[in-house]
Amino acid sequence: MKRLLVVILSLFISAFSFADILSEPLASVNLIRPEMITSLEVDQKIELYNRQLRSSGMPAQNISRKEMLDSIISSILIAQAAERSGLTVSDIDLNRVIQSQKQSAEGQLRQKITDEQFKQLIINQTSSTWDEYLSEIKDQLLQQSFITQNKKNIFENIKVPGNEEIEIKYNENLQFFFNPEYVRVSMVFIPVLNKNVEKGKIANNKLEQAYLELKNGSIGFDNAVLIYSEEESIKYRGGDIGYVGRDNQNLKLQLGDDFFNKLFQLPLNDISKVLESNSGYHIVKITEKLDPKLLTLEDKITPDNPLLVKDYIKDGILQENQQKALSIALHEINIE
Repeated sequence: MKRLLVVILSLFISAFSFADILSEPLASVNLIRPEMITSLEVDQKIELYNRQLRSSGMPAQNISRKEMLDSIISSILIAQAAERSGLTVSDIDLNRVIQSQKQSAEGQLRQKITDEQFKQLIINQTSSTWDEYLSEIKDQLLQQSFITQNKKNIFENIKVPGNEEIEIKYNENLQFFFNPEYVRVSMVFIPVLNKNVEKGKIANNKLEQAYLELKNGSIGFDNAVLIYSEEESIKYRGGDIGYVGRDNQNLKLQLGDDFFNKLFQLPLNDISKVLESNSGYHIVKITEKLDPKLLTLEDKITPDNPLLVKDYIKDGILQENQQKALSIALHEINIE
């Protein structure tokens, strides 16, 4: 750390209980205001970092307390220096990062997700609140803005990945570009929560009536959705819930194995009988079937994601290069 920074490191060895040791202060950082870093915070950051690695399919890393402590100190110093310089984060910049991370999550999940589903994903993976996540993003943007201003030459030299580099990365990671079987699902749906028996009977009877009307031709599927479906999110788009992948374990858990597997057994464009899932009662229509396939560079990441494989890889390489540049700039930067 630079000499003009007030950074006091003090490791404690004493007869405190384990719980006491966890909350001991390890460092105090004071550029524009004092901020204390405790051993508990360091341990939590290490656990969070490894949890995020595991959720991305990568192995955990043996990061020492000293390494994580240095990282936290650097982050706080840069954030305070950025604040001192009067830098701010606009809502546009914040939303741009959120949408970029959401798009990345969709690529990993191989399905489109709503903003609310993304929020829940962040909360589950980081064990933090949505407000804490937004605060962390703002801090990172402030740091990046400060660093790029002070080390502009490093970031100007970042090269955009070319076709050859993209193809090499694609061939090195072929196993990640295999799409499972997909079906596109439309449904008339009445949710029944907490296995309420009485409401379940009512829902089942309503959909049995809808099924009879569908079979005798007195009503079309889109109209059945409007008249009988009680799920507002799909009611005005013909009951379409989008593409469902065979490997979607979250949806399988939500709906139940039996119902989930039936989605892939139903004939194309046929209308199912009334089916029960963990979430309620359904009449299902499969409007499209896609066989498993190895994606090419010109294919979309998933059927309902317009991002092409080549652009997904290009963005990933560019982010890696930006992160490397950020690390170099952070190492070289001189905060005064």
